[in-house]
Amino acid sequence: MFTFIKRLQELIAQLKKNKGLWFTTLSIISIVGIFISMYVIMTMTDRVSEKVYTSMFESYELKLDAKVQNKHDEFKKIAAIIKQDKPLLEALETNNIAVVDAFKKSLNEEFLKSEFNSLSIDLISATNKDKPLRNTLNAVVTGKRALSGVEVLENGVFFVHMVPLQKNEVVYGVLEIKESIHALRAQITKEGGEYLFLLDKKMLTFLSLEEKADKYKEVNENYTLKQVEYDTKFATTINTIDSETFEKFKQSGYVLDNNYFRVAKKITDINGVDVGLMVVGESIDVSGGFVNIAGDMTNTVTTVALGLVISVILFLF
Repeated sequence: MFTFIKRLQELIAQLKKNKGLWFTTLSIISIVGIFISMYVIMTMTDRVSEKVYTSMFESYELKLDAKVQNKHDEFKKIAAIIKQDKPLLEALETNNIAVVDAFKKSLNEEFLKSEFNSLSIDLISATNKDKPLRNTLNAVVTGKRALSGVEVLENGVFFVHMVPLQKNEVVYGVLEIKESIHALRAQITKEGGEYLFLLDKKMLTFLSLEEKADKYKEVNENYTLKQVEYDTKFATTINTIDSETFEKFKQSGYVLDNNYFRVAKKITDINGVDVGLMVVGESIDVSGGFVNIAGDMTNTVTTVALGLVISVILFLF
């Protein structure tokens, strides 16, 4: 160690004797140091930007989870109120279809008047064998427990909440409350965000021909979009993401392109089957948005770093 220090001192002393070589060496070392420092600053801003985008992704994901949970909580409240209507439940138990249908029609019309266009309730008899129950309804009847989640039905994809109606431990019916998965768009748009739901193509087989007819548009080899529900640039530009980037998008949960910052949440149905992706995000042009803040921060730091480098180089020469 001491030998190395001594050799270094001797080298410095020799360089100082040759003024031209000494100043050339100092200049080279200074310039190299400046560019190394600049590289560190630039990579630091990239890392900070990446952390900002990760934080945005986590924030969007939490908000989306909260909205989905709130949706099911709302369904539970509606179910609790309907279950207090004893005459209605007696009508269902005795298969008084006229009374049950009149109640359903009246309530669903009220939902429409209140602009809950895709929200509806149904009361299904467990004893009426004229119409077979679908698998999830059978599970509610046999399991005697409520089920909540996402389900792909003949007429679309829905948030559903199904409650068994029973007397003396015998289930005589099921109360079903459902709302289209596309209904979240209105709420998120009001908050200044963007929303769409991409359906996994393998789920198209569960939709009726009427539901599928001229309503869906292919996004890529795996997903399709119900274009009649979305007339936004956010929706029409989703298919501009190439397949490789889209796969990374699914894995990381977010992607930043020339138009939007997008976050994807994988959606599974009641049975745990992947049915599609909820995609939310914001335009990169939104003033005061996270993307603009991250971009401004990066540009500011880069400009300061470049100014520092130029100033030091001019000072040296």
